[in-house]
Amino acid sequence: VCLIRVKAVRNHILERMHSMSDSMITKRALAASLKELVRRKSFEKISVADITGGCGLGRQAFYYHFQDKFELLNWIYYQEAFAELCEGITFENWPEHMYGLFRIMQEDAAFYRNTVGSQPEDFTEYLESVTSALFLEAIEKLDEQKRIPGRKKEFYARFYAHGCSGTVLEWVRGGMKLSARELADDLYSLAKDSEKVAFRLYSEEISNRDEMK
Repeated sequence: VCLIRVKAVRNHILERMHSMSDSMITKRALAASLKELVRRKSFEKISVADITGGCGLGRQAFYYHFQDKFELLNWIYYQEAFAELCEGITFENWPEHMYGLFRIMQEDAAFYRNTVGSQPEDFTEYLESVTSALFLEAIEKLDEQKRIPGRKKEFYARFYAHGCSGTVLEWVRGGMKLSARELADDLYSLAKDSEKVAFRLYSEEISNRDEMK
């Protein structure tokens, strides 16, 4: 009886693994179809029927995995770019991780120019969430005496993250002429200078308040 149960559990696990594998294969097929279509026409003009027709799948298969083409696009962004970017990233190793992201984008420039250039919201939301967390980490390390309120730290982090995302968006729309390495290094230099300036200005503001009391 015990052996039968073990076999049953093993078979159940294998079935789930097979199901997960099939699901990933389907998602990747749909993603590949969308990426191929984007090379020939604008993202706005691509329909779900175009995507499924490009990989020989039915609409039912598409809607089983994604609500619409925008969710598929987000899945591609995460799988190809942001999953690797977020893996172990810190403020100190930012340049290498950002370089990896920008290199991926340059290698598939047509796809990112078409999608990020015309539908920037989802991509920039991903990027801002990552960079905001990194800026906050850097400011926390500078504020050893815990003089800056959390609200201010979060404001500075969001502000600089928004600027970073805007710069990347301009880079995409401008044809990605700057190399991936140069963009990553420039953003890191700007980030380091910006968070130091923000910390110094607020520290001076606090000191002036203390002197006026």
